[in-house]
Amino acid sequence: MLSFVARVFGLALFAIGVVALISDGISSIAADAVVMTPLSESLSLIAPDFVEQIEAVLKPLVGEATWTEWGSVVLAWPTLAVAGISGIFLMLAGARRSPRPTKSHVGFTI
Repeated sequence: MLSFVARVFGLALFAIGVVALISDGISSIAADAVVMTPLSESLSLIAPDFVEQIEAVLKPLVGEATWTEWGSVVLAWPTLAVAGISGIFLMLAGARRSPRPTKSHVGFTI
């Protein structure tokens, strides 16, 4: 059950990464320069105070020093990289480890 949730969540993140790739590609063509939308900007488009809410939740969990050192770095990464790579890892983590057994057709020989 947990692997199914990981696969579905990974597929959703991968789809978000593909949409971000297409959006950044269109913006890059229009601007005639490479444009990559940072994660913080994408999250603020979803909800204006979403980044502050994430900061309020994660800062006590990881610590003040860790958040100031790594929080701004991760939020500055391109959305397509964060969502796409995270989605791929989750899909791989939820993948089936062994192939499904095949049904044998008893009595049918070729």
